Amino acid sequence: MRHQLAIATLLLATLLGARAAAHGNALDADGVQALLPAQSGGSTLALGTGNPNTDKRFGFDYKGAATAAQEGGLRYWSLPATPLTYSSGGNGYTARLHLFASGGQQQFTWKTQRGYLSSPHDVRNQEFTVYVRVHEPLTPLNAQVTLKIRGGRHSEKDGDAASSTMMTFGPSGPSGITRFAKELTHPLYDYVVLRPLLNVALQPGQWYGLKLISYSRPGVAGEVLNQLYVDTAPFDAAGRPANGWQLLSEYTDVQGKRTGRHYDTLADWGGWQTTLRMDGYRSIDFALPSVREVAPPAP
Repeated sequence: MRHQLAIATLLLATLLGARAAAHGNALDADGVQALLPAQSGGSTLALGTGNPNTDKRFGFDYKGAATAAQEGGLRYWSLPATPLTYSSGGNGYTARLHLFASGGQQQFTWKTQRGYLSSPHDVRNQEFTVYVRVHEPLTPLNAQVTLKIRGGRHSEKDGDAASSTMMTFGPSGPSGITRFAKELTHPLYDYVVLRPLLNVALQPGQWYGLKLISYSRPGVAGEVLNQLYVDTAPFDAAGRPANGWQLLSEYTDVQGKRTGRHYDTLADWGGWQTTLRMDGYRSIDFALPSVREVAPPAP
């Protein structure tokens, strides 16, 4: 029996390794495929089997706390939404998980960008991965899941500390299934509705793997490529990542190109804070959040 189990384990590892190798990259310690190679000496952070409530490299807004849960071999966390009045107008529900891969406190904004918001250790080019499942839509007009990068802890006195860009994934509706967004001064957002490359939309009760990749291309000044990948069947029967990543949408942010009513400035810096944000649902489940600094491929 042990011999058969060992053979099965070896075959599974070989299969997973072959699938990753086909994309030119390996699996991390949690079995999640990396789509881009790691930056040598770059910052990285993964929750793995840790506890986001007690690990100071993670944090929640509005005094939130996550509850551990398990389904088969999948261990995950459930985070309830908090009702709030948005600064940009209207009422809703939100839940937010922050990852702090490089530590420190924000020192700069989009008006004083130095290539990073806190220190040179910030994740300048990043691959942000998380598995999510939402429950019970409450406010359909703003229902979405957002992967937010390079964000800051803004305040009423310092709206410029927002300094954020993001990609969203939502249900089918007037706001579009997927968008690029920019909020450099809180609460002024620009949105660019993107054409989804897949026939998929956010559905309550279903797990999705989401991966945001954002980087400045070597030798291409004044541009940042943002890509959102999705895995619609993200776990195998044992609860391990299936790594069926597919490109859902992409947007190239260009210096001088307007993204809406407010901005034509390129957000090209390393971020000290990476955020998973949910709006419009009763709660969100999440598993295996991670962020890593990557080496951008040549154009």
